[in-house]
Amino acid sequence: MDLAAIDAAPDPIFVSAPLDVVSDSPHIKRDGATLTERDGTCAPQPAGSGPVPSPDTAEAFKADAGLQAIANNAPTPDGYSSVFKNLDGSLFASRYMGLYTLKSFDTLECASLCDRADGCEAINMYIERDPSVDANTNLCPDPPSTTNYKCTLWGAPISADQATNRGQYRAEFHVVITGSNGYNKASPPDPVDGFTGPQELGGAINAPTDSNTYIGYKYFPFSQTQGYDPATCAAACKATTAYDSRHPAADGTFATCAFFNAYVLSQNAVPQGLYCSMYTKAWDPSYATNYGQYRGSDRYTVSRSYSYTLA
Repeated sequence: MDLAAIDAAPDPIFVSAPLDVVSDSPHIKRDGATLTERDGTCAPQPAGSGPVPSPDTAEAFKADAGLQAIANNAPTPDGYSSVFKNLDGSLFASRYMGLYTLKSFDTLECASLCDRADGCEAINMYIERDPSVDANTNLCPDPPSTTNYKCTLWGAPISADQATNRGQYRAEFHVVITGSNGYNKASPPDPVDGFTGPQELGGAINAPTDSNTYIGYKYFPFSQTQGYDPATCAAACKATTAYDSRHPAADGTFATCAFFNAYVLSQNAVPQGLYCSMYTKAWDPSYATNYGQYRGSDRYTVSRSYSYTLA
């Protein structure tokens, strides 16, 4: 490890997600811990989905046990490791990739958004106290608050030491943060002999039904002997081709498994097993649009979705 070369290299650049916005794409380079203070128009802002503590003060917000419990009880998404929980600052880090306001403190949805974003390596989910109107120094300096659940995406690994963006003032209104959780994405799986890949996908492949390329799936529940290993799907793919070759159509043709999608299927945030979808042709990541579904009150989600193509 050449530490002298590291010392001679430029310092890393750290940025933060903007405060008091509903969504954001980082098209404009933003340096510094917070945005420059500006005066507002008193226009109503989108209502947040979280509870507003009483009294409606920044101090009560940061001390609210209910909000902190939401963060502490949030599940760690499959395919991610928990870096920090329930801090009072959002990230001031490298390679900011965007911000989303969610309807709940939904770490699974935040991770899914990261999985769909090329190059996303980490997420920060937190609860933010925002003004209910665009605060103005003279006309509406300290309006009632609204509580937002924020999800930000990052293209580099994160650490607890980077959770230092603790808010700012809008006129006399104090924007503050609580329940800040950070997660780093796991490394991609290993290559598999006989296949090219892995190709990271944002969800499971959802090929057009009229393409007639889907040839079935194999599902392997997790156990003491079965974990997340796409090589299991590769073996199933080869076995499917071998079986079809022994049972050809009347004209002698048979389907060849040329592509498979390996992913973890979770039920209510608990990983259940390895799902292997098989196809006769390769599909590019734009078709990976199956992010999961509800069945009654049960939520099924897709994670660690990768594809491999027969070499």
